[in-house]
Amino acid sequence: METTCQAPDQSKIAPGDKTVAFYALGCRANQLEASALADEFRRHGWQVNDFMAHDAGLVVINTCTVTHGGDSESRRIIRKAKRHNPNARVAVTGCYAQVAPQQVAALDGVNYVIGNNFKQDVFRITTEQPVDPADAPLIHHSEMDKSRIMLGGTTSALNRTRASLKIQDGCDYKCSYCIIPQARGLSRSVPAATLLSQFKQLLEAGFKEVVLTGINIGQYQEPDDGTDLAALLQVLVAIPGDFRIRLSSLDPWEVTDGLLAVLASTDKVCPFVHLSVQSMQDDVLKRMARRHREADVVELCNRLNEALPDIAIGMDIIVGFPGETDRRFETTHAHLSAMPISYLHTFSYSARRQTAAAGFDGQVNEADKKRRSQVLIELAQEKSLAYRRRFMGQTVPVLVEQCGTKGLSPHFIPVQLTGPDTDHPVSAVPNTVVPVTIKAVSIMSTTGQLNASNPL
Repeated sequence: METTCQAPDQSKIAPGDKTVAFYALGCRANQLEASALADEFRRHGWQVNDFMAHDAGLVVINTCTVTHGGDSESRRIIRKAKRHNPNARVAVTGCYAQVAPQQVAALDGVNYVIGNNFKQDVFRITTEQPVDPADAPLIHHSEMDKSRIMLGGTTSALNRTRASLKIQDGCDYKCSYCIIPQARGLSRSVPAATLLSQFKQLLEAGFKEVVLTGINIGQYQEPDDGTDLAALLQVLVAIPGDFRIRLSSLDPWEVTDGLLAVLASTDKVCPFVHLSVQSMQDDVLKRMARRHREADVVELCNRLNEALPDIAIGMDIIVGFPGETDRRFETTHAHLSAMPISYLHTFSYSARRQTAAAGFDGQVNEADKKRRSQVLIELAQEKSLAYRRRFMGQTVPVLVEQCGTKGLSPHFIPVQLTGPDTDHPVSAVPNTVVPVTIKAVSIMSTTGQLNASNPL
């Protein structure tokens, strides 16, 4: 049940100037949720200020707790919020607030602690329940919702050309290193009819790309009839219009034959997958309590490339997991070197309270974690460069971002735009898809020439 300190009476500090600032740490879902909360404040007549602007009456911080670094960075941002806005009320929500509410409440300057079950109520709580800085923080917290239904998805703009649609929250897996099930709860999905309506609204608002996101979108399951992610995609791509869909992270086990068939059958779904692999060594994967093994990922990547030869394949990899010896790390490195991947996200293992792996033997020292991470960062640079060079001389559709001088290809390649007769940057109309011929690729950037005479 909800744990709430007694609310101060209405004579105490109430929001006066209706200015609010937001800061989101961690994953794409956190960023999306903070953006959606900001939209709700705007709809109620509030002005949303920059976090660094020093003039917000309320600061909302959406925290992360995936690693120790997420906890410490959340605490740093809370302190920074109070330094920049000493008279502001500070509301802390998100995964750190969910997992350690009393620890958050003990931090100087915190006025509200709002767990993930009550995140959608941030506006109501902070406007209807004013606080006095001298009082104990107001805490709204409960165990995570165990239902299998989300009443509504969350939509928000990533910028003025791309939007996100949250289709799912939580995760059913019990990986030995992960605190997300405690922070986010079991997998819960939004009814397909709700998502269809929200998706159409985003298209009507002019967005050309919609990112389907969540904590583990491969576990999407329509509450009424069991519709999976592949079937949901089939419904969405059948909508008339010029748009594209991008998928956020997927577990390798959940790239089904049905999902692969949808990816291969339409250009409305971006040829891009980001796989939560975490390791490419079987002993480490077993200790992580992951379901896939080395051979499964190799086979999946081969299947993806057979179906879509230019598909972008990215991976998350954790280095320094307990029991990862130098030899086991070399196995991971060898597999990744040989595989047709386009980029890597590398994380150093961080022991989390309430997880099994925190008590494992074979803990890896920080120096070895740092060294292994650097090895994979260098490999990631090589893989990215080699992948982007494959597009040299090709004409690709680029969605122009709001600045007009750069855009994003379906393969998740940021492209700097130049004109037909110059190597200098030029501007195109924002939120249009333009044909661009890739002319230069370096470690840091990809440059393409506008080709207006050859529309796609």
